[in-house]
Amino acid sequence: MSSITIDAPEARSAYPSKTVSAKKNYQAVIKISVWILGTIIFCLAMVDFYAQTYANETGFALQSMKDELLEVNKDLRISDIDQYVVGSPTVQTRPADKYTHICKQMKQYTWKGFFKTYSISIYLGLGNNPSIDFVHCQGDTKEKPTSLTSIFPK
Repeated sequence: MSSITIDAPEARSAYPSKTVSAKKNYQAVIKISVWILGTIIFCLAMVDFYAQTYANETGFALQSMKDELLEVNKDLRISDIDQYVVGSPTVQTRPADKYTHICKQMKQYTWKGFFKTYSISIYLGLGNNPSIDFVHCQGDTKEKPTSLTSIFPK
């Protein structure tokens, strides 16, 4: 005969081990917290990405349209640029900070991201419907040459 010992119900623990379930709960809380934090950071980065994209697209469109119209001896006017502005930037009109020998007024379009602010500056000529003389984007590091002597020095 085999001897099987059966413990009386009073000898067994009434509660299961808490260390295993507490460890599983702790790991689940950590995983959920990391996913929530990652999702929040991703959403904030997307807001910044769209602000940067809108500013770059607007600056590129204005510069290329100005160059196209310049080839046929026409000016890009301030009344024509609304169709090229992407997103909903804030617009401020200021006196020209640079190029004051050419322009008297500047419009600054600003897109606010979460981490950074992106802007382009449009320098205007004189008159009721002034021409756009210069478009400066944030990424521009070098000015466009104004004459052939600056491109091909003697």
